[in-house]
Amino acid sequence: MSQTSATTFLSNRSQKKVSLRLILVLPFVLQIFAAVGLTGWLSLRNGQKAVNQVASQLRSEITARIEQQLKTYLDTGPRVTQLNANALRLGYLNPDEVTNAHRYFWEQIQAFNFVTNMGFATKTGEFIAVERQIDGQVLLKIAPKEHRHELYLYESDSKGNQTKLLQVTPNYNILSRSWYKDSVRLGKPIWDEIFPLVTGQKTLSLPYAHPVYEENGELRGVLIANFILSFISDFLHSLKIGRSGQTFIMERSGFLVASSTVKEPFIISNGKMERLNTLDSEDDLIRLTAEHLKEKFGNLNQISSANQLDFSLGGQRQFVQIMPFQYNNGLDWLIVVVVPESDFMDQINANTHITILLCFGALALATILGILTARWITLPILHLRDASRAIATGELDKNVQVKGIEELEVLGEYFNKMAQQLRESFTILEKTNADLEQRVEERTSELKESETKLREQAQKLELRVEERTVELKEAKDIAEVANRAKSEFLANMSHELRTPLNAILGFTQMMSRDSSVNQVQQANLGIIARSGEHLLSLINAILEMTKIESGRLTLHENTFELQHILNEIQQILQLKASSKQLQLSFEKANGIPQYIKADEVKLRQVLINLLDNAIKFTRTGCVTLRIKQMENLQITSQQSSAHSQQLTLLFEIQDTGPGIAPDELEILFKPFVQTQTGRNSQKGTGLGLAISQNFVQLMGGKITVSTQLGKGTTFKFNIPISQGDAANVQVKPPIQRVIGLVPGQPLYRILVVEDQWENRLLLVKLLTQLGFEVCEAVNGQEAVDLWESWEPHLVLMDLRMPVMDGYEATKQIRAKLKGEATVIIALTANAFDEDRKGAFSVGCNDFLSKPFQEGALFEKIAQYLGVIYVYEDREQVPASLLHEQTSLVELTAETWKEMPAEWVAALRQAAMELDGELVLELVEQIRESNTALAATIAHLANSFRFDKITDSIC
Repeated sequence: MSQTSATTFLSNRSQKKVSLRLILVLPFVLQIFAAVGLTGWLSLRNGQKAVNQVASQLRSEITARIEQQLKTYLDTGPRVTQLNANALRLGYLNPDEVTNAHRYFWEQIQAFNFVTNMGFATKTGEFIAVERQIDGQVLLKIAPKEHRHELYLYESDSKGNQTKLLQVTPNYNILSRSWYKDSVRLGKPIWDEIFPLVTGQKTLSLPYAHPVYEENGELRGVLIANFILSFISDFLHSLKIGRSGQTFIMERSGFLVASSTVKEPFIISNGKMERLNTLDSEDDLIRLTAEHLKEKFGNLNQISSANQLDFSLGGQRQFVQIMPFQYNNGLDWLIVVVVPESDFMDQINANTHITILLCFGALALATILGILTARWITLPILHLRDASRAIATGELDKNVQVKGIEELEVLGEYFNKMAQQLRESFTILEKTNADLEQRVEERTSELKESETKLREQAQKLELRVEERTVELKEAKDIAEVANRAKSEFLANMSHELRTPLNAILGFTQMMSRDSSVNQVQQANLGIIARSGEHLLSLINAILEMTKIESGRLTLHENTFELQHILNEIQQILQLKASSKQLQLSFEKANGIPQYIKADEVKLRQVLINLLDNAIKFTRTGCVTLRIKQMENLQITSQQSSAHSQQLTLLFEIQDTGPGIAPDELEILFKPFVQTQTGRNSQKGTGLGLAISQNFVQLMGGKITVSTQLGKGTTFKFNIPISQGDAANVQVKPPIQRVIGLVPGQPLYRILVVEDQWENRLLLVKLLTQLGFEVCEAVNGQEAVDLWESWEPHLVLMDLRMPVMDGYEATKQIRAKLKGEATVIIALTANAFDEDRKGAFSVGCNDFLSKPFQEGALFEKIAQYLGVIYVYEDREQVPASLLHEQTSLVELTAETWKEMPAEWVAALRQAAMELDGELVLELVEQIRESNTALAATIAHLANSFRFDKITDSIC
């Protein structure tokens, strides 16, 4: 073949074939382009899908959080009104006692931060309430019975006491309020319509009304608790919903309840607050969302379940979730959560752009690498081709050494060289990385040292703060110890004294039920009972002084017959006056109402204290009580608001005793302090006048004293009263002794929980004798275990016990479902009001103080279990065990001349030795022959007046 022919052949071949470089580069670039494009498309699609899932989860979580918060917030309404309804039923909340009712509501509103207003409206239009302002000030409201169409608004102090009159609103009618009318019409607690609250603050209020009925089903009134909707808006503000997501709550009518963006769900137009409709909101997202919902569902009332949907706003997609919220009698709202898609897509779009740029960069880099690689691969082949072409053209002088496949050997040589270069490069890179890591470790060590120093300084600062806090706490504890010491001592003293007294008086009552006890033993039991009751009265007097000093004494007004009280007091004190040959007379002026409304117990105690003192320190003459009505007496605004037709009675106690020295008048009303006359008589505790003065002041009156040495003393006090209605007088039924249960009744189980063996034995015997099935426990833990297994109908729960006290035991019982059916009566020696309130707060149904009368215990059991008792027939009781009605005689020297000398001598000796049992035995010897004398001596012995017996025997 000639050279021309060879060249022509190669030229023709080159025109018919594709370049090796193109074959190597093009498929490689196409593969990279396809792989990167598919990866980017899948990334974008998966991102969009993830956005939908995250948006759905976010909307559901936010909606669930809002629903839970609303339930927690709104659950306060039923709880607080139910507590107040229970207080009304048990008598601890009495709307007629304005001061106590205001203080009760004041304490309630302090405990429930969400409640801004609470009160009680009667069916006749009276209204009493408290309202919290923005600054924390609590205002007192009242529409009294006599001025029910006027609302009086008062300030209160830090203890809830009424102070300054702020405003009087005329033409006020609480019965026209929609919450009142709707709750009465439906006859059950309801959430009523949202309304503007304008007293002291401008906001929207949500009322919860709770009607209260008497036992006969008659309406008594409606309890109300108002909630500020701004609390809900504050919670919605605090939610983080993506970057710009929003949530709002609206009624099905479209009115806005709360929003995470709108500050207030209302507008002020012409000075009046008007609720804001979501369709009129200035917030575009709220308004357009509401329009879309209305367009989607037509009527918002059609929404019965949670829905997730989306719509477009300004070209951007908006994710929406709407869920109905229906809760507790009449509340029907819609919770709406709106999240813009852009909150999620901004970062995804940015990542997509980066992904696209990286794809193009990777494609460009791959193309360059393909070209270089193709050139590197084809270069040895091209050298071989050139050598082959040179040989084909006849250039034989080219010396080409081919061993096997020469191109591969050359390629391997180049590859080895390149590999060597790469190894050298990696070695240099590793050294560089090692140096960099060492520098990073050194820098990290320096940062750790700095952090350690900062932490040490912070610990030192915290230590100094803790030391200062401990010092302040110790100072506070020292200051509080002095205040608590007295109350703790008196509480413990009361408990420790009442506990044995409960056993003494209880077993005395139980022994007196025994028909085998003879008359002398009955008389001895009477002495024990009266001695215990006397000691109990001293304990109560000391506790009354404690209540007075701590400011916890309260009034308990009731309607009663004044003359009946005077007759009882005169019967009590007549014998004592007659024994001293004193004339005791009561004088009541004309025109004084027969029935009055006041604190009967405190008035009785004041009269007995003052009359008893007058008789005690008067040797001859008379003691006179005069009662008349005062006119034009200035009374406080608080009293006038409580009693529109108030009268003032003046009580005057005058005696002909020795009088009081002028220098002793300053200490006359101080507790535990006696005048010289009192010290000489060695009688009394020095508490009577102090208690009387505080009782009078508590009833709204004032006590004064005027005296002349050697001529007598006059005590005067006045109290405001209201004229009472005979229909409101509570007639006490005659006391009958319970001896058993009427046959045919269920066998009731009673659990006695008491750590003191004596008291536990007393209760077990009393209840077992009547026919109850009784089980006993010595502490709260044992009581809970027995309650679980035995399931008693009623529990008599002591409050102070080891291992577990009665409070915790009651809580654990009430925490279980079947515990609601168990009646729990607290039976404790703690007699303070705090103990009573504490017992009711943990779930006790009732409260009895030790020592208790068995009749009171049986009455409580009958009240809660409905048992019917068999009572003792008074006609079958021996006459010697009944109260003697025989008139008493005066003991003189002539009296004893008619009696046997031996008997008189024995009586005198027994009286001198204070042997009451022997005195009563001697009395029984003359009962048939001289009934009047026997009754007189027995009365003096039972009253521990042995001195009267010995003094009269010459």
